[in-house]
Amino acid sequence: MKKLSLFLLVIFSCVNVNGQLLWRITGGNCYEPSYLFGTIHLETSRYMDSVPGLREAINEVDAIYGEVVKDEMLSKNAISQALKESLAPADSTIDKLIAPEEYHMVDKVVKEYMRGLVGLDQLKKFKPMTIVLQLEGMQMMKYFPDSKSLGGGLDLGIQTLGEELGKYVGGFESIEEQMKLAYGTTLREQARSLVQMCIHDKDFGKYNCELTAAYHRQDLSALEELLLDSNRGMGGESLERMCYARNRKWMKKIIATMPVQSMLIVVGAAHLIGDNGLIELLRNSGYVVEAVRD
Repeated sequence: MKKLSLFLLVIFSCVNVNGQLLWRITGGNCYEPSYLFGTIHLETSRYMDSVPGLREAINEVDAIYGEVVKDEMLSKNAISQALKESLAPADSTIDKLIAPEEYHMVDKVVKEYMRGLVGLDQLKKFKPMTIVLQLEGMQMMKYFPDSKSLGGGLDLGIQTLGEELGKYVGGFESIEEQMKLAYGTTLREQARSLVQMCIHDKDFGKYNCELTAAYHRQDLSALEELLLDSNRGMGGESLERMCYARNRKWMKKIIATMPVQSMLIVVGAAHLIGDNGLIELLRNSGYVVEAVRD
């Protein structure tokens, strides 16, 4: 079940403390306290009131920064970029990337989610990652009907509330960078991910329900164990590409912003993990990062 759902797994993770999602940042070059919040993109904005201190943090800071600004995510440019990236070269369609028996198996899964109206033959012009993302969306509707989208109601809801309160809302990445990240592996690697995703389709709901339940308990150690599971979780290479490399890049903007604006950093909780997570990167840069308990 390795790399079952890369973009869904990335959103979960932890640090070595149970029961904590929100962190206060002081010291260093902060002129006022800033905050770091680890999200789960499956959750809606209703979950804000389940996190002690989160609304207070939103009210307190000058700016809210997410992985990408919601207005850009929903813009015509985002649609254009997605279409541009989604199509496969004519000589590298999915039927040329996987074995016939694998093609048949993937086709069966696609037809199950599309209620027999669309099969893999109709999707051949798209890159394998495009099909992965489409299936993820269908899986979300099946297993998590309250989830608004893969982009995440919780993340976007915090940005929306910030705008209503007159806060500056910024992002760490452009939509172009997000697209490059999504399609950043070779077509053959994308094809292998699609095949593995379909092989383990029946396990999807159970695994992500476990992740969601651990997040709702704010049991970050359990999330870490699930994320790093050798059979179902992510490997070191994926964590480096999807989390750690981005964290190091984001730190430049964080360090440049905190002397002039207090900020709430709202990112997938996987970005908090380990020595290359944002908590340790901030601490190693001279900041005090403490759990907000109430």
